[in-house]
Amino acid sequence: MKRYWKLLLVPANQLDFEHFHKWTNFPYWITATDVVDHLLSLDPEFKQTYQILNNVHITLQHKDWNNYNAAFWHLEGCSEEMHSTTIKVLQEHHEEIRHTFLTTYTNGALVGSNNKIKIIKRVSYGYRSFFRFRIRILYAFRVKTKKVLITK
Repeated sequence: MKRYWKLLLVPANQLDFEHFHKWTNFPYWITATDVVDHLLSLDPEFKQTYQILNNVHITLQHKDWNNYNAAFWHLEGCSEEMHSTTIKVLQEHHEEIRHTFLTTYTNGALVGSNNKIKIIKRVSYGYRSFFRFRIRILYAFRVKTKKVLITK
């Protein structure tokens, strides 16, 4: 399983089931879907954990709150590691996750602005004067200000 961990991270609906390849641990030509099916057949607990994770991933992708709850609360046969880490975090932030399903608001613009300011700091090797640093940020964002605001 160590060799094929990246295949297990790919969602089940995005696995390649058409093109056959020669895989290292298999003496015959096989598709990626068949490799994952073979790995999941080794342990039923692992298969159940994989299915739950895929269900949660699909519901997040389609923003389907009802199916998210259905996939999230039916966790019989899931591994203990998933219960203690992933499921615990999802339970702690259940209300916030619900809000992301219901609204279209994101903080992408704010994250982009902060990233741009960090890049200005990194490229300039630091500013001695906060005044000049502020002017550079305003210039980069093309903010039109009054002359009074940008002078000392």
